[in-house]
Amino acid sequence: MRALYLLLPLLFLAIGCNSALSDKAPETFTTASDKGLVIGTITFESDMPKNDIYRFFYEASSGDKKFNKRNAGKIMFKARNQKNERGYSGDFNNKQTYLFVIEREPGNYAFTQYNYLDHIGPTGMVNFSKPFSIPFEIKKGEIAYIGELSFNDLAEIGTPKLVIYDHFDRDLAEFKKKFQNIDWNRTTNKTVKNGNNGGGIVDFR
Repeated sequence: MRALYLLLPLLFLAIGCNSALSDKAPETFTTASDKGLVIGTITFESDMPKNDIYRFFYEASSGDKKFNKRNAGKIMFKARNQKNERGYSGDFNNKQTYLFVIEREPGNYAFTQYNYLDHIGPTGMVNFSKPFSIPFEIKKGEIAYIGELSFNDLAEIGTPKLVIYDHFDRDLAEFKKKFQNIDWNRTTNKTVKNGNNGGGIVDFR
C-alpha cells in the first residue's frame, strides 16, 4: 500500500464532510425511473475506528469516457462522533453497519478501491488499497442488493480486509425502516459472489 501526505485544500474538504454517505436514497423510486438502484451495507468489524475518514470508490466498467466520468462515485464516512471523538454513527449493529444506496444510469459497475485518512490534520496520511473489483449491474427501474461489505481495519497481513456477505433479509428490513417511501419488496438479491480479489484483500463468501 502507498501513503501520500494530504494536501492542505483536501484537508479543508475532508473536515467539512459529515458522516453521511456520498450517495443518498431518492425520495421515490418506481419501475418508470430512467436510472436504477443498487443497495447494500458496509460494516466496520473493529469496535473502534482506526482511522478518521474512509472512502470506497466505484466506477462504471461499461460505456464511454463521458459515461464513466458521469457515473463514478464513492461512499464516504467520517469516523468521528458529535463530540469529535473517534466513533461510528451507522444505522444499526451498535452503529457499526451503514446502509448505502447508489442511484446511477444502467450499466456495469464495480467497487475498485478504498482509501482511508489516518487522522485529520496537517500530518494526516491517506493510504490506498490495491485495485480490486467487486462487480455489480444497475438496471433501469430495478433495485438490486449486492451484499454486506465487511471491512476489518485490524486484518493481519495476508488475510482479507474486505469480505462480502449475503445478509439480504436482515439488511432489507433496515432499508424498510429508514426509507419508507420506496417499495423495497421489489429488491432482487444479487449478492456479489466473485470478482477480482486484489491479491487476497477481498473475499467473496
